[in-house]
Amino acid sequence: MGLIQLTKTEQKEKIAKNFSKGVINYLSHSQVQKKAAETLLNLSQKYADSIPNGSILEIGCGTGFVTQGLIKQFPNHYLDIIDISEEMLTYCISNLELSEHQKNLIKFRKIDGETIKAEKNTYAAIISSFTVQWFEDIVNSLNCLISSLQPQGLLLIAFPNDQSFPEWKKMCSELNLPFTRNPLPNTNKLIKNLLIPPHKIYIFEERITINYNSAADFFKSMKIIGAGCNLKQEKLSIPEMKQLINHWNNQCYPGEIEITYDVSFLIIKI
Repeated sequence: MGLIQLTKTEQKEKIAKNFSKGVINYLSHSQVQKKAAETLLNLSQKYADSIPNGSILEIGCGTGFVTQGLIKQFPNHYLDIIDISEEMLTYCISNLELSEHQKNLIKFRKIDGETIKAEKNTYAAIISSFTVQWFEDIVNSLNCLISSLQPQGLLLIAFPNDQSFPEWKKMCSELNLPFTRNPLPNTNKLIKNLLIPPHKIYIFEERITINYNSAADFFKSMKIIGAGCNLKQEKLSIPEMKQLINHWNNQCYPGEIEITYDVSFLIIKI
């Protein structure tokens, strides 16, 4: 078991590099991200008529699952679309369906959503799916984003929380191996530290389960889209990884390796 220590800058560079390499495979191996995007857009549709005039910021557009939906839901709003990966941003731009009118209302920027310095009353809405879990300091980052919303503005984000991957955790426990999943937000702790009255915070949670033919297929699917970027100091050795995969496969029939994502949808209406 090796120990790896990365600086904050190195971590962000590693995240961007991994997702950039995963662009070509993202659409065919991102079932959970697609499902979460669908739910997020269903939730945002409920607020389409109640947010103020102004720009909408999407953090972490990826290949455009959410972006295309926002274009349809908010056809007359300015859209500020950002991603940390140049390749993801380029792919998103090339695959969007935009009218001439909408082309004048949308801009794309390569930027880390955690580094945005926006003034108060900047955005009518801030929307993001499966991105904020990569933030170095999620609490302070979200508080800054909330402070940049206009009155009656909306923050809507989706993220896998710390109850995700119980099957993986169980297999590691049975083998006395480290559970090397990246840290994920604890939803209750997160909302307690947000600088917003509790009555303005709404939480919707959804469990999404995906089946794989083998444990190796699960780990490969995360790696090839960039989501397998390991930011923890602990990392399994090759023999330990083989031990984990073999043990997991032996506990299940082929095609019945279940992976559960516990996804939180955080809605804040200013």
